[in-house]
Amino acid sequence: MSYSNPVFLPLAFGTHDFGAGDEAFTFRGPKGKQGSLKEVEINATEVFSATTLEGKVELGSSAAGAQYAAFGLGTTADGATARATDTSGDIVLEALPADTDIHVTYSAPTGGTPTGKAYVEVMVEWY
Repeated sequence: MSYSNPVFLPLAFGTHDFGAGDEAFTFRGPKGKQGSLKEVEINATEVFSATTLEGKVELGSSAAGAQYAAFGLGTTADGATARATDTSGDIVLEALPADTDIHVTYSAPTGGTPTGKAYVEVMVEWY
């Protein structure tokens, strides 16, 4: 396995209305290749509220897991870009196992009137 020429694959999950509720996806890398999680990025198209709990994007090995990323979205402004690498600890573990489903979970903000829409992208290098 070569680390010198990783295959970079951005995974775009489209726009999600976090204020309307949770959503989940799974992805798997190319057969036999391990991954290195490089970034989780959102481009907000509506301001995020965080009255009680902030909205978040989590990556894990199960639907409720967050061992790879736990990216809190706070009160991200409309038109802003937020990256998991902007805050220490949002990317919990870079190493993604080969031939394993990775679960991406969007959680809605809670309290008050939940709002927040964003285009979400996950960037992984596979080797």
